[in-house]
Amino acid sequence: MKYLILLLIAVTTWSCNPSRKLDKLNKKHPELLAKFCKDTFPCIITAIDTVTNIEYDFVEIQCPGYEVSKKDTIWLTKNKTQLITGPAVVVTEFKTNTITKSIKDSAALKSCELDVIALNKKLNEVNDKNTKLQNKVTAKNRWIMWLIIALLLMIIGNIIQLKK
Repeated sequence: MKYLILLLIAVTTWSCNPSRKLDKLNKKHPELLAKFCKDTFPCIITAIDTVTNIEYDFVEIQCPGYEVSKKDTIWLTKNKTQLITGPAVVVTEFKTNTITKSIKDSAALKSCELDVIALNKKLNEVNDKNTKLQNKVTAKNRWIMWLIIALLLMIIGNIIQLKK
């Protein structure tokens, strides 16, 4: 009989432990567990941000027989070029787009969501207990108030009787 009880305890602890079942499933069929987790808790893209870097390449064209002691730049105003004395400059613009994605793990989000739900349930239970205790205190305070009123009436009655 002793051994039967020990055997039942051992069987129930080994067979009902879900973490061991998951470990066993992960060892035998990791692709099934990975697919289940991916399907159940997919990654969520929370924000996409694009950063554009603009770089300019300046190429100076030297004219033969023309030497410039001072280098000037070309200013563009309202799509009109201004003629300046100096070497000709060709400006080439390079744009580089960098896309940044913020990805969150939905399993972590779901875990936090479940924690919030559990905490809300506990909060409701505590609020209910608090309301019951406040009602008890209010009822006791009413009895005490009536007892004090009765005591004061008795004292006033005794004072009136003594003066007569």
